[in-house]
Amino acid sequence: MIKDTLKKLIFREKSDSNAYIHFLRKKGVKIGEGCTIFYPRGTNIDYQNPQMLTIGNYVRIADGVRILTHDYSLSVLAHVKGDIVGSVKPVTIQDNVFIGMNAIILAGVTVGRNVIIGAGSIVTKDCEDNSVYAGNPARKICTLEELYNKRKKKEIEDAKRVAIQYYDRVGLLPDEAVLREYLMLFSDRKMKIPNELDKLMLDTGEYKKTKKFFYNVTPQFENLDDFLRSCNINIETENR
Repeated sequence: MIKDTLKKLIFREKSDSNAYIHFLRKKGVKIGEGCTIFYPRGTNIDYQNPQMLTIGNYVRIADGVRILTHDYSLSVLAHVKGDIVGSVKPVTIQDNVFIGMNAIILAGVTVGRNVIIGAGSIVTKDCEDNSVYAGNPARKICTLEELYNKRKKKEIEDAKRVAIQYYDRVGLLPDEAVLREYLMLFSDRKMKIPNELDKLMLDTGEYKKTKKFFYNVTPQFENLDDFLRSCNINIETENR
């Protein structure tokens, strides 16, 4: 409680995600429901022209992101021409978007629905729906469907790598917290949804859909122990 109070006193509107979103809304930025700004103190969202910025529902913004609705290049033109020429342009980020760490969204850009922006990307042009963008300047690297299929194809391999590297480095059997992103693979559908998976489902903003998927799809392993055996981890000789 004291720590949270001090954080609010020191960092004020950037003390946490809710405080920063509330601050931006008060300034006039339109922000939808279920949004998260993971590290407000490292994030810079331009509210000089708040009416020019619209952020939809379930937009997740990582540390170091910059979103701009203008720049100050007019100062250079003013020195040369004596004229003041503005450069304010709208930015629209539609529903269900993830903006990766240190990405920059420049003025005049519309990011469509169901879009992933890779870390470090500089977005200079519109991003179409259901797509993944990365690079400088950001370009479309695949569709969302292609990304899903690629990750599903390697999901078991990736999960095993996490489990084995944890076991080798820490010397303990990986539990549900360590394997939280892979619990769909081996959680018993007859049991209560594991807490770590339940929290992930809630965080996505699609709890009903993910819960329905969980119960409608047969896991690829009987349980956690079965999965760990497939990783050649001898669970019988280890204590959890």
